[in-house]
Amino acid sequence: MGRNSSPKSNVWSNKPKKKRNKNDVQQEPQIINEPNRNSCGNEKEEVAQIPRSANPDWTAGRLAALIVLAIVCAVLVWNAYTPIDIFFTDLKYEVLAGDRFDPRSDATVEGNPLRIYHTFYPKGLGVHANSEVFLRFIPDGYSFFTAEIGVDHEAGEESSASVIFTVLSDGTLLYESPIMKSGMPPRQIYVHVKNRKTLTLKVTDAGDGNDSDHADWAMARFLAR
Repeated sequence: MGRNSSPKSNVWSNKPKKKRNKNDVQQEPQIINEPNRNSCGNEKEEVAQIPRSANPDWTAGRLAALIVLAIVCAVLVWNAYTPIDIFFTDLKYEVLAGDRFDPRSDATVEGNPLRIYHTFYPKGLGVHANSEVFLRFIPDGYSFFTAEIGVDHEAGEESSASVIFTVLSDGTLLYESPIMKSGMPPRQIYVHVKNRKTLTLKVTDAGDGNDSDHADWAMARFLAR
């Protein structure tokens, strides 16, 4: 049999086709927008939503947060690039002279906390006249040497202790104190050391012997500013 010999291929349907009436097209139901009602059947009132960007309170809060963030970032950057103070006793210094007692870091020559008059100090150099300490290299980028100088309290307020403080750099005298006696308040000193290499700290008696001449270079340090 041939390809088209199948009986079904020669059968034609005599069933008449049903004509589609335009009225037979199913129409979609119309949606009537009714007012939004709550569970009680009452019409709800619509509240207009204010954009966040138009809300003055939200905008002010955001601006304040940005200002605080900017300040914090500025402080962090400043701290990262601003050199901190360097204490003299945190550096390697040489003792050139020390009568009776050797100079001592962050304590008096007898090992007590540093104290001048009524003030205690956590850092500094305790010495006994006549003394001399030498720093071979002043830290780079630091412009000032500062300290609070005076006779330490352990000498006794009624003692005859009297000393003179001297600061030298590269062989040049930069500072010499008046006579400092027991019971006197500390004296704050600032010495310009920019572009200098060495620093020498000397304490001598005031020409009346060195009995009880316990002296302090309290909070001795270098400043970058």
